Amino acid sequence: MAQTTAAALIVGSTLFMANLYSQVRDGPFTWVLTIRIALTFLVPWFNATMGIAIGSRKPGTSPRCQNEPANMAKPQESAPPSPRSSRFQAGPVER
Repeated sequence: MAQTTAAALIVGSTLFMANLYSQVRDGPFTWVLTIRIALTFLVPWFNATMGIAIGSRKPGTSPRCQNEPANMAKPQESAPPSPRSSRFQAGPVER
């Protein structure tokens, strides 16, 4: 949590200075501006948190596979594509 908070503060501060500082300095402080400032810090925090959560997951596991029966978790094998299903086929070019 400390890593994601630090990342969000650094990225959020940079984005705030680049995008919203002039509005805070010059214009009226409105509710819309408050929401934009909050999102400027919350989106990087959420992104960093999800990155750590996904990166720390065990290989070969999926959140969906935990609650499904074993026969449902395996992907179905598909039939090989037919020659006509391909958009680009080898052969002479007709003009």
